[in-house]
Amino acid sequence: MPATLGSISHSPGDKRWSKDGAPIAAAAARSAGVSSRAALASARPQTGGASGWRYSTQLNEQLTSAQCALDYVEDMLSQLQGFKDSLSQQLTQRRLDTDGLNAQRDALGQAWQRRRDDSAGSLDSQLRLSLGAPARQSFVARGLDLDSLTSGAPETLVFSVGGAAPAAVRVGEGVRRDEALRGLNQALGPAGVRCELDDYGRLGFSCSERDWDRLQGALTVRGGGVRFPGGVPQPLTLEAEAPAIDVSRWRADDHAQVRLALQDVLRAIARLQQTHSAIDGAIAEARQSISQLSRTDEQSWASGFVSDFNARLNQTADFNHLQQLVPALLGISRYRVLALLSLR
Repeated sequence: MPATLGSISHSPGDKRWSKDGAPIAAAAARSAGVSSRAALASARPQTGGASGWRYSTQLNEQLTSAQCALDYVEDMLSQLQGFKDSLSQQLTQRRLDTDGLNAQRDALGQAWQRRRDDSAGSLDSQLRLSLGAPARQSFVARGLDLDSLTSGAPETLVFSVGGAAPAAVRVGEGVRRDEALRGLNQALGPAGVRCELDDYGRLGFSCSERDWDRLQGALTVRGGGVRFPGGVPQPLTLEAEAPAIDVSRWRADDHAQVRLALQDVLRAIARLQQTHSAIDGAIAEARQSISQLSRTDEQSWASGFVSDFNARLNQTADFNHLQQLVPALLGISRYRVLALLSLR
C-alpha cells in the first residue's frame, strides 16, 4: 500500500482537490487565509457506504500532509527565486543594497524555521518527504562507530535516556557488526532512537524531530573504562546532520559574499525542485491507490495486504532487511491488534 491516499488533481498552477464535492476547498481557503490542512479536514467526505473509506482516514491525512508539503516547497521556491534574482542583480552594481538583501535573507530564514509546522511534519531538515510517520532528525553520536564497537577490548555499554530503565550492550572484539547494530537498536529503540547504516556503511542515528531537543543531554552512556568511562553515566555528544538549507551562511557585505550566497541559493533551489518531484510522485501514487481501493472490497484488500506482507517478511533477508522492518513494528502491542480486529 503506498504511503498516501486521496485523490487530487494537480498540475502546474492548479492545486485544486477533486474528490466527492471538495474540488476547490484548499484553494478557496488559501485565498481566505486558511491553511490547506484545516480546509481539507473540513472538506473530507464523510465515511459511509463505500467500503474503501474505512481505510481512507489515515491515507487522507497523509495526503493532506503531502499537500501542505507541496504548498511549503512552492512558497520557498518562489522566495528563493526572488532572492536569487536580487543577488544576481546586485552583482552587476557597484554599490550593494546590503539592507535589502539581508531583509530577504531573514524572511527566508523565518520561512525555513516554519518548515516543520507548515509542512505538517512531513518534511525533514534534509527536505526528505515523510508521510505516515513524523519527520526524523538524523545525527551522529561521538564515540559510537562500528569499527570501535566491534574491535578492541570487550566492554559493556549501559545506555539510559531520561528516567527510562538503562539497557546494556556488549561491544568489542568478537562482536559482529550486525550484532552491535541490533544491540544498539534494542537498547535505544524504546527511547525512539533508530540506529542505521548509511550508504557507506557508517553508523548513524535518528529520532523524531520533536524529540530532538529532549534527547540532547538526556542520552547517557556508562562504559567500563575502555571506550567510555565507568562510574557515573556521561551524556553522549550528539551532532545533528547539517540542514539542507542554512540561511545563516548567506552574507551580503561585499561582492564575494554575494557570489557565494548565490551559489548556495542555486543549490537550495535544485534541492527543493527534487523534493517537489518527490511530492508529485507521492500524490500520483495516492491517486492510483484510491482508484484501486474504490474497486476493492474490504476483505479482498485485507487478504491481499496480508499476503503481500507475508511475502516480504518471509523472503530471504539479511539484517538490513530486518532492520527496515522492525522499527515499523515497534509499539504494536497485542492489545492494539485486538482493538483493530474488534472494529470489524
